[in-house]
Amino acid sequence: METKDIIKWWDLPQATVINRNFPKVKITPQLKKAKDKQFLVDMVQSIYMLADFKTDNTNIPSYESNEELYQELWFFYVKSKYDNEGEAIYRLLASVVPYPIVVLLEQDQVFVIYLGRFEKLAKGYLKLLSVYESPCYQLEKAEQVLNSLSLADLPQQNMKVLYDSLRDKIVNQYVKVDYHADINVMTGYNSELLDQVRILEKQITALRNKIKRETQLNRKVEMQMELKKLKDQLNELIENKS
Repeated sequence: METKDIIKWWDLPQATVINRNFPKVKITPQLKKAKDKQFLVDMVQSIYMLADFKTDNTNIPSYESNEELYQELWFFYVKSKYDNEGEAIYRLLASVVPYPIVVLLEQDQVFVIYLGRFEKLAKGYLKLLSVYESPCYQLEKAEQVLNSLSLADLPQQNMKVLYDSLRDKIVNQYVKVDYHADINVMTGYNSELLDQVRILEKQITALRNKIKRETQLNRKVEMQMELKKLKDQLNELIENKS
């Protein structure tokens, strides 16, 4: 994809646009671990900073509470060399950028959008708590997808509201594709719902693996019943929010 097209389709305000290469050599000195530096070299082809949202160029107020801090929002376009490394790339970038970030990551002939949930630490630093991703979209659908996520259509009372609204919209699309359910967009709880769903999924996967290894029939039956309860909880959680 061309960055100018992403900016146009996503309706990024001209005053926020950076559209500049973000050199990996600028990131490397901020990475403490050698394996992270090597990961950046091996997995990331290029990074472009698309836009920087701040009060000065958007008139959108920043937001700060005891737990959260939204002063600016940075938008990136990343080309990955390999598949299935999107979340790790997002976590790496989030570790060196002092603001909440949005990453559109292209890999092969598809793209995924990543956002996070952050916690404010001492001295204004941020800690990434969770990562949220969109469905995997074909490049040919980029214009349609980004139009549907136009920032101009999202509430903009402050930076937190704007970021959380985009994140909830992404989560809603993910839930539609992966769980065939629909949850209300911009409720403020969509990402928390997905966190609960993922926790249950991990428990279900772990229990399935235990069942495969179990040799005692009685214990296997008990675990099958426990597995059914977890599946029922998962279905109920999704259906109640649909």
